[in-house]
Amino acid sequence: MKSLLSLLFTAVAVAEPVRVHVEPDVVRHIGGITAFDREQYITIHESPDSNDLSEADHRYILDELDAHYGRDGGFLSYQAGTVKADPNDPDMPDLADLKRRAKRFRNSLGTRSEQEAAEMRGTILCTHPELMHAMPKNKHAAWGPRTYEGVAEFTAQFLKHYFTDEDRPRTLEVFNEPFVKARKMGVTIEALAKQHNPVAKRVKELNPDVMVGGYSAAWVEVEARNFAHWNNWQRTFMDIAGENMDFFSYHIYDGVNVQGNPRDRTGSNSEAIMDLIDSYSHIKFGVAKPIMITEYGKIPEGNMGTLPYSAERSGNMLYALNGQHMTFMDHPDRLLRVIPFILGKALWTYDLTEDPKPGEANPFLIWRKKADGSFAITDLELFYRFWKGVEGGWRVARSSNPDVRVQVLDDGKRLAVILCDLAQEAQQVQLSGLEGIEARKVTLRTLATLGGKPALTERKLDGIPSKLELTPGMGAMLLIEPAKVTKPGSRIHEQRVYATEYLKDIRADKQMVFEFVDTPTGAGSAVVRISPGRELGKAVLPSSVKLNGTPLEIPDNWAGDDQAGRANFFGMIELPVPMEALKATNKVTITYSDSGGKMACVVLQVNLEKAL
Repeated sequence: MKSLLSLLFTAVAVAEPVRVHVEPDVVRHIGGITAFDREQYITIHESPDSNDLSEADHRYILDELDAHYGRDGGFLSYQAGTVKADPNDPDMPDLADLKRRAKRFRNSLGTRSEQEAAEMRGTILCTHPELMHAMPKNKHAAWGPRTYEGVAEFTAQFLKHYFTDEDRPRTLEVFNEPFVKARKMGVTIEALAKQHNPVAKRVKELNPDVMVGGYSAAWVEVEARNFAHWNNWQRTFMDIAGENMDFFSYHIYDGVNVQGNPRDRTGSNSEAIMDLIDSYSHIKFGVAKPIMITEYGKIPEGNMGTLPYSAERSGNMLYALNGQHMTFMDHPDRLLRVIPFILGKALWTYDLTEDPKPGEANPFLIWRKKADGSFAITDLELFYRFWKGVEGGWRVARSSNPDVRVQVLDDGKRLAVILCDLAQEAQQVQLSGLEGIEARKVTLRTLATLGGKPALTERKLDGIPSKLELTPGMGAMLLIEPAKVTKPGSRIHEQRVYATEYLKDIRADKQMVFEFVDTPTGAGSAVVRISPGRELGKAVLPSSVKLNGTPLEIPDNWAGDDQAGRANFFGMIELPVPMEALKATNKVTITYSDSGGKMACVVLQVNLEKAL
């Protein structure tokens, strides 16, 4: 890896310069969202009730890392196992016993502070399918669960009585990663999906403030076997339970999660997965229901085992975490919450290895246990330190290279221009649009990830730079304190329009037609987002794309890598649209010169200029 001194503004070109233009006076209005929400984005896969963490540890997460709690996977399942069976119906929980246990729990907990209650409200609850799926021989609890009605009643009563209106978690995932466990459990995908319906209905009868969703997919290689995976898993779930779901959820990792091919999902692949789910949701339900990504990051070799500590491994994980986070930031209207799979101390992980060696630990931890039993902070905390203190309203910026992601936030006192290099090559960035700002103070914060020990640096600059060099995988943040507050003068409304059809076979020289209705028009810009899924070796890019007969320029680049480690390419590619070609009803026609695979979906994004 190059020295961080390479961030000095040199004239040496490392590649074709990337042009990044910032418009600090233009509000970015993303599907109704205009401000960055740290509770939505800056989270940790822990619960405020975690017994592994001391009070000092909890304060470290909240104050030092400036993070919010994200998800609890064990509490509901554990409590289910303690409740007696109804003496009049052995397949149902004893509600009197449940209420007694809930009262004891609340009394032992005491009154939560306002902050603690808010953090608990924001925590997503989920359960283990091995324990909580209704099966005739399930012995997790005295009452099973053996029936859908039993598990639905317990879940609803648990949420009602173990919490108050102030601290009740507002989000429930019925299961954690159920479908990959179906075969081992001896149950069907359909049975696991069906359980979501009675649980959702009963939970919302007793707790109307709680959203219910799923299926918390572990393996989102939806294009596998020419999209048979999509049809058999995600689509099957949406067909069976989607009507009763408030959101859909999945997990997305670089590396290999449970099964599938090695891959980096960071970039175009993660965008394509979201667009496919959104498109089918819109076709089936008339609305693209929101999504929660309740785990993301990178699964390194060794997965959940205990391993010797490796700073380089943590650096590779930070690359995926930061790169995915930067792309997720483009969708605050679509993603209700995103949770990086970063754990606190997670003492339970040491039991996953039969004979763990002292000093070795799970790679996903903030605190790892050393050989002497004490704890050390890992480099994963750098993710939070990079984002510490960052907030504000969205502002508009454009990058000429999809591998260089850019986000801009203005909190009224400080402008944050945030960049991230998704590529394996260094990028020379030329900045424009900031020339008119008189800055009292400029700070450059960087997070180097790939190629060695990760490093976070922060240094003052003499002024706002016009050039930056990003090493591979690097995040860089310019923190600009202007002498005068920049008042917004206009706004850009970003809106998605979904095609009326999806998942079309690609046949050589045969047009695929996608129609869009109720498209907003006016001054601004637009892009067509195409998501092909094809075997490697076949053409990723189509030979022709037209909007209402007007040929569109086909780019030769997309966000992230070429997916060479996988059997198939599946990714989203953006094509700019001339606004004069856009109509209220539009047809996009796509042609390939060779056959094979599918065009999974096509989405039209329109960005209209509006006065404030």
